[in-house]
Amino acid sequence: MPIADAPPQPPLSAAAPVEIRLSVERVAVDQGAQMGLAGLHYLRRLGQNWVGGVSVFGATQGDRGGFFGWGVQALYRQRWGDWSGEAGLFVGGGGGSPSWVGGGLMLRPQLLLARHWGDLSLGLGVSELRFPNGAVHGTQPFLSLGLAGDVLFGPAAGQAAAPLPEREQLQALAGGVSALAGSYALSAGSARRDGTGPASDLRFGGLVLRRAWAPGSAALHPYWAISAAGALSAAYAGYAELVGSLGLQYSPLPALALRAEVGLGSGGAGSAVDTGGGLLRKATLGASLNLGPSLSLSAGLGRIASHGRFQANEARLELGLRGFDLLPRGTAPAVAWPEGAYAWAPWTLSSVYAHYAQMARDAGGRAGLGLTALKLERELDSHWRLLGQAGIGVDGQAGGYATGQLGLGWLTASVADPGWRFGAEASLGAAGGGGVKVGGGLIGQAQLQARRALTPEWSLQADAGWLRSRSGALSSPFVGVSAVYSFSRLQIGR
Repeated sequence: MPIADAPPQPPLSAAAPVEIRLSVERVAVDQGAQMGLAGLHYLRRLGQNWVGGVSVFGATQGDRGGFFGWGVQALYRQRWGDWSGEAGLFVGGGGGSPSWVGGGLMLRPQLLLARHWGDLSLGLGVSELRFPNGAVHGTQPFLSLGLAGDVLFGPAAGQAAAPLPEREQLQALAGGVSALAGSYALSAGSARRDGTGPASDLRFGGLVLRRAWAPGSAALHPYWAISAAGALSAAYAGYAELVGSLGLQYSPLPALALRAEVGLGSGGAGSAVDTGGGLLRKATLGASLNLGPSLSLSAGLGRIASHGRFQANEARLELGLRGFDLLPRGTAPAVAWPEGAYAWAPWTLSSVYAHYAQMARDAGGRAGLGLTALKLERELDSHWRLLGQAGIGVDGQAGGYATGQLGLGWLTASVADPGWRFGAEASLGAAGGGGVKVGGGLIGQAQLQARRALTPEWSLQADAGWLRSRSGALSSPFVGVSAVYSFSRLQIGR
């Protein structure tokens, strides 16, 4: 059926406007140096004029490759027809071994004027990048490009289920998330800026998210991907990368898929890995074998390159969970519906602050460190949940210390007072940077938790636990507090 002839659909009560936005700017840092900075923002409308979301920034030009920053952003927006103006504030952490970030606390207020063409927007603004305990306080113009759309958000976990939309109102987009582990075999004698140091392989671990652009056919479909990875090798401690890719997947057999990806991103690790300004180019070929209804095992070979010394061949393995993400269909033509039931899947998103009491430093001593993190949890049932967390230092003169972790958690049902839940979680991941002594980069963390519900969607959580690196060089107790937002997404499993 032609798109123009598609029957009108009633609006979905659970549909929420969201926007994916890319920003670019050029920032003055230390000693007159300039750093090209790209930002990726996921924003959701929270009220008539308020917008909130998460943002990540990475260096792409200059000689500060390896700088990253991430955190939360709030915006006040006013719309005038095809134009809009907004004022906002980003709060998070930033670093990547440069001393000019100090403890790492990163603030970025902004003003923006944007022109809209349907779901597409182009904006010109001015931002002010501040590191209050560092050496950066600059004002600069920036450009933004945004793409808006609707997604489906349902009730918080444990609340009454929202009505399920009719299948005719939905489109099912294949996708999945995978844990990855791999190695970069360096092409040059060294990846360091000064040309010295070991030429051993760089081992890494991380996550990759993939989703189809459109329903497409079962055998062939294009998709987009976002991957984040960090070093697990002591010689390259602190290396991190964030890469966005476009790919094409071909499935000659029901259990086998072949894919090709090309991507751009940001990465580096200060003096440990020389990526020049931080811009990365990447190409990968891979194959995936389905191990069950939703589990897959993948292998890939590729090439990564930068404008610095860092050039390498890549080999990786992935263990993934496959499924479908359901979105409003709008005027898109109807397509074949995948097998399986669909339901509201519960999630939580947390903004975390944690204080680690004894963080060993490369220069000696065991000073404390403050860290801010974003944590995403997928609830498996009323007690168990999978989690992923990305953290970065904001206090303690360790700007650039960053972590990425995956783990498993357990919470009680509400006890005594219905607003309280108690539990525990454990996670493994990679850490490095900021002059913190992490050994090989592999860390483990365990903690106890108490969560207090304030509203059906919002909770406060307190944590107490211990962090330790594989080598034992890093070992510290910590306490933390989190603001937890609960929601659900309409999903289908194979």
